[in-house]
Amino acid sequence: MTEPDFDRPDLADRLLRKAETAIRARTSRILCVIERCTDEHNYSAVIRSCEALGVQHIWLVDPVEVSYEGVDDGLVDDDDDGGDDDGADADRARERAGGLLKSHGHGSAWREAHKLFARRANEFTTIREFPTTRACVEALREAGYVIWATDLSQKAICMTHDALRDAGFGDPDDPTATVVPEKLAIVFGTESVGCTREILESADARVYLPLRGFADSLNLSVAAALCIQTLFYLCPEAVGAMSDAERAELREKWFTQLAANRVTTRGQDRDLRDARTRLTRVRKKLLRAETAETGLGLGLGFRVETAETETRADPNPNGVGGRVADLVRQETILRDTIDAMEETRRVAANAAIQPYLANPPAPLRDMRRPDEHREAYVGKGVRAKNAEHWAGMPAVRNHASVRNHTKRMFEGVTGEP
Repeated sequence: MTEPDFDRPDLADRLLRKAETAIRARTSRILCVIERCTDEHNYSAVIRSCEALGVQHIWLVDPVEVSYEGVDDGLVDDDDDGGDDDGADADRARERAGGLLKSHGHGSAWREAHKLFARRANEFTTIREFPTTRACVEALREAGYVIWATDLSQKAICMTHDALRDAGFGDPDDPTATVVPEKLAIVFGTESVGCTREILESADARVYLPLRGFADSLNLSVAAALCIQTLFYLCPEAVGAMSDAERAELREKWFTQLAANRVTTRGQDRDLRDARTRLTRVRKKLLRAETAETGLGLGLGFRVETAETETRADPNPNGVGGRVADLVRQETILRDTIDAMEETRRVAANAAIQPYLANPPAPLRDMRRPDEHREAYVGKGVRAKNAEHWAGMPAVRNHASVRNHTKRMFEGVTGEP
């Protein structure tokens, strides 16, 4: 029999109760810094791990832009065809050194693409980006954070209570007091060389996880998850360490986000979904058009202030410049349409969650899903191929969606039958 404070599909206010459970466990005491990460899977996995473990604030230092064209380090020419793999070598060198990958693009577009891998974790974390390490360090100091840089050198302190206490952390008069500072930023560097010298020299301490095998390092995302979990082990009181004011801000933001998917009619849901699909298609076409003819100066991620200026770059409306101008106009119209739809949903959602802000629902015991609501994040083809091997497993049973149940929470706002 299911306990009354466990999640279950028919639980009243289940969606907001799950959100309240996460909010009450969120911490601002520990902040994660990702410095110059260049692998999209690692980047997304670190963010997802932070969100899952309850770390609210994640700061990112952007990768540097360095040209590696012509690099031939013998890393990838393993196809025995004698061909020139300089381009692939350049990408590999750039990635290992902490430089931007050509395939990644720049800035917000790169971050947006990684949301797919992080499974919406970005929507429930507070992310701040910095162009340089120095800017990040200055902001950390201004906010009052102690900085620990992860490091594999013999100067680093082992992340154990005794080792950190011997290094001067904690209360010297109380051997049982936590060794984790009141505000701690832990920094993880690039996949190949770790934290930069600037971070290492600015840090209050260099720290490492105790390892017991010949492998003296871990994958970046694995190291980040283990280090953060270790911090919570060293400092259990960090769980839920957040001011009431910040918790209230998260509650309003998250409740509004969750309600926004449920305050609209099915027709409105369909219209928004179709608009987003069209925008994705236009952006793909725009990317191809921008890279079609570099001689016109339309490089990856290129934008100018107006479509008229772009047309002047290539006066032929059927040329690259003309196509780009037309796609930019389509993109702008679709983006404005989607923004208007989302604003309508946001206003309705915010009105719907007001009673829950005034009287927050009780949290659940934990965040585990009931078997009826578990889901395998695989496509239909993979599911079909493994039907025999996965038979009877909870994550692949054809359970009915519980979305309509949670949608009924807000029927009074939309009047939907």
